[in-house]
Order: sequence, then structure tokens, then C-alpha cells
Amino acid sequence: MHSKLDLHKHITCEDLIVQLDQCHQESILNRYLGRCNKLKLAMNDCLQAEFDHNRKLHFEKAKEKRRKLEEAWKGMDE
Repeated sequence: MHSKLDLHKHITCEDLIVQLDQCHQESILNRYLGRCNKLKLAMNDCLQAEFDHNRKLHFEKAKEKRRKLEEAWKGMDE
């Protein structure tokens, strides 16, 4: 079970988060009887895809930063 997710942090999954919250608020039984499980699985897939995308972007930024740092070190050695 997820803690409360902030919509401003997960813009791509915002609609699924809202739908899941609405499903949970309709009836307490929805949560415990698994009536919202399809929405939860879809939200989990969306959050994982978002995480993978962000991880790739951060990796590329770190690689570029490392390349610039190594060029600066090479310039100091010469």
C-alpha cells in the first residue's frame, strides 16, 4: 500500500492517483475487497515507468557532468 502520493511530484500518473483515491473513498470495502486492484496495478506500472525515465535522465546528466569534470582534470595535468 502506498503512502499518500503528491500529485505535483507525479504529473504523468496524476489521473490514476486521483481515480485510485476516489475508489478508496467510495467505500471502505473497496480497499479491503480488492475492488480497486486494477487501478492500483496500473498506478504502480505508471510510477515504475516514471521512475525508470527519471533514473535514465539522471544517469545521462551525471555522465555529462563526469565527462566535463574529467576534461577539466585533463586540462590541469597538461
